[in-house]
Amino acid sequence: MKHLVANWKMNFVNLDAWLQDFDLNKISDEIKVVICPNYLDIEDFYKKSSKTHKKILIGAQNLSSETEGAFTGQISGKMLRNIGASYSIVGHSESRLHGEDDETILNKVQTAFNCDLIPILCIGENQDEYSKGGTEKKIKHQLTENLFPLKNLSKSVLIAYEPIYAIGSGIAVQNEHLEEVSLIIKELVRDNLGRDLTLVYGGSVTSESAKNLAKVDGIDGFLVGNASLDPKEFANIAQSLE
Repeated sequence: MKHLVANWKMNFVNLDAWLQDFDLNKISDEIKVVICPNYLDIEDFYKKSSKTHKKILIGAQNLSSETEGAFTGQISGKMLRNIGASYSIVGHSESRLHGEDDETILNKVQTAFNCDLIPILCIGENQDEYSKGGTEKKIKHQLTENLFPLKNLSKSVLIAYEPIYAIGSGIAVQNEHLEEVSLIIKELVRDNLGRDLTLVYGGSVTSESAKNLAKVDGIDGFLVGNASLDPKEFANIAQSLE
């Protein structure tokens, strides 16, 4: 099953207009479409989409590592589940940049499971690590710290490979590099968890770049940022996965 995930980040989106222009009927039933609005729009988008776009699934852009309690300003996975979310992004590079460490991300993955949410775990190297040939080392570190301690993993999880230097830059990675990294990730997952996991790519994905990126072995979909704000462009990206 392919996945197409939209990360709307902290952008204002006219929900009615977006849904009106997003033709879900053109998209194969073999593709799961997950939209991650800002927190305040999750419930409204869930209610609106469930009337006209029932196949759309809802995700959050983050969650607390705690389930409930005296944690001012935090959003519980239980709360997200209660307002319609079934996925949550975890460990996005923009969140890591603002203080999320490996232990926190691991706890968030576990908390997502506990709250019946499917985590979308983001991993990826920065420009300096890539330039020095440190991609494999960084990927192995993140998976080892953020996921592999959950040895008895029986629930679904998506891994999103997002090289930090490609996010918002307008330049997607080369197919050769992406194929090499996808092989590394899938082998590490099999060796440590004894199973396969869904792997999506994120980083300046557009309908144009998606045509080539979708050809890479091991890539099961995309995590799309800015391009997902345009419903017609997002639908075009989906069609590249068919």
